[in-house]
Amino acid sequence: MKPQVLVIMLVSLFLLACSHQETKSEAADENLDAGPAELMNFVKKVNVDVVWRRSLGKGSGSRNIRLRPAVSGENVYMADYNGELWGLELSSGDELWSQNFDQPITSGVVVAENDLYIATQDGILHSIAKNSGEVQWSQPLSSESIAPLAFDKTQVYVRTIDGHLTAFERGSGKQNWTYEAALPVLTVHGTGSPVLMKSLVITGFANGKLVALDRELGIPRWSKRLAIPLGRSELERLVDLDGTPLVDEGIVYATAYHGKLSAIAYDGKTQWETELSSYFGPALGLGNLYVTRDDDHVQAYDQVNGASVWSQSALQGRFLNQPVKHNNYIVVADFEGYVHVLAQVDGEMIGRLSVRPKPLHMTLPNQPEMNNWRPLRGKDFGIRSVMQSTSQGLLAYTNAGELLLLQLANEHR
Repeated sequence: MKPQVLVIMLVSLFLLACSHQETKSEAADENLDAGPAELMNFVKKVNVDVVWRRSLGKGSGSRNIRLRPAVSGENVYMADYNGELWGLELSSGDELWSQNFDQPITSGVVVAENDLYIATQDGILHSIAKNSGEVQWSQPLSSESIAPLAFDKTQVYVRTIDGHLTAFERGSGKQNWTYEAALPVLTVHGTGSPVLMKSLVITGFANGKLVALDRELGIPRWSKRLAIPLGRSELERLVDLDGTPLVDEGIVYATAYHGKLSAIAYDGKTQWETELSSYFGPALGLGNLYVTRDDDHVQAYDQVNGASVWSQSALQGRFLNQPVKHNNYIVVADFEGYVHVLAQVDGEMIGRLSVRPKPLHMTLPNQPEMNNWRPLRGKDFGIRSVMQSTSQGLLAYTNAGELLLLQLANEHR
C-alpha cells in the first residue's frame, strides 16, 4: 500500500472517531438539556399520607441553604431563614415556644442533649436552651455557616463557607482551634456538615479534599483528594465536596462533585472508590449506599466494594434532594414538591405524593365555580432540605416554609 493512501486512511479513521465521539457528547448534552423528566405512571405499593402540616415562616426560597428539622424525643425543632426558631410537638406540630433573631438563620438546627445550635447570616454561632429557646451564648465565626454543625461531649465543630473548620467549647463558646483550607476561585455555594469518627473530625472542602483532623488539637491526620480539577476554564475545573460524609463501622463514605464516591478507613487508607458526581452525601440501608447523582439519577452502590446495585433514572432533571432511608424504603423529593418512594432492593418506584397545597378557593360573585380557584403564585414548594426519618414518620420542610409529618404504609397491609 502506498504511504499516501495509508495516511489518508488513517486520517479518515481519526476524523470518523472524532465525529463519533462528538455525537456521543452531543447526545449526552441533549439528554441533560431536555429538562425535567415527566412523571411516569407506576404500580402504587406504598401510600404516603400527611399527618400534619404547619407553616413556619417563608422558607429558604431559591437560596442554596438546606435548613432542616432536628428531632429530640417527642419534640422537633425548626429554624426559618427569616430568623424564627420553633420548638414543636412531633406528634401534632403544636408550638411549644418560639424565638426571633434579628438576622436570617442559615444553618439547620442541631440538638445536643439540652442545647440547640444555629448560625445566623451575620456569622454568629448561637447556643440555645432546648426547653425554653433562650440564648445561652453567642460567638462570632470567620464567615457564614450554612451547614449543621457536629458535636461531642465537650466541643462543637462548625464549617464556614470561607473554608474554615472551627472547634468551640460547648459550655462557654470559647474557641479552641481553627483549621483553614485553601479554596479555588470558583466553588459550589454550599458545604457539608463535619462528621466524627473516633478521635477524628472529618469534613470536605471546595478544593476537592476530604480532611481528617484531631478533635482535640485541630491538627490534620490525613487528607484524600476525591476530585481533581480538569479543563481550561474555572467552570470546567469546578469541583467540590458539598455533601455530608457518612460514617459506619469505622469507615467514612464521602462523595464529590465531578469526583468520586470513596470508602476510607480510620487510618486514611482508601478501601474502594468509584467515579461519581453528586452534591449530596449518601444514605445507608440494606448493605447499600444510596446517592442522588448530579443528573438526578438515584444510584445504589454495594457498601462493601462500591459495585453498582441499581440505578433509577425516571426522575432525571427533577432537582432531587438527598435520599433518606425510612423504614424499608428510600425516599427523595423534587423541585415541584413531589415525594417519591423507591424500593431499597431494586429502586422500583412504589409511592408518590405531591405536598403542594391545593389552590386557594375564593367566592366571587357571578362567577362559575371553576373560576373561583386561584393558584398559589410566587411560591416555591420544592423540597431542597434533607428529610428526617423519625419514629412517628418522615419530616419534610418545603422551600416555601411548610413543615410536614408524613407517614408511609404498605398499600396491601
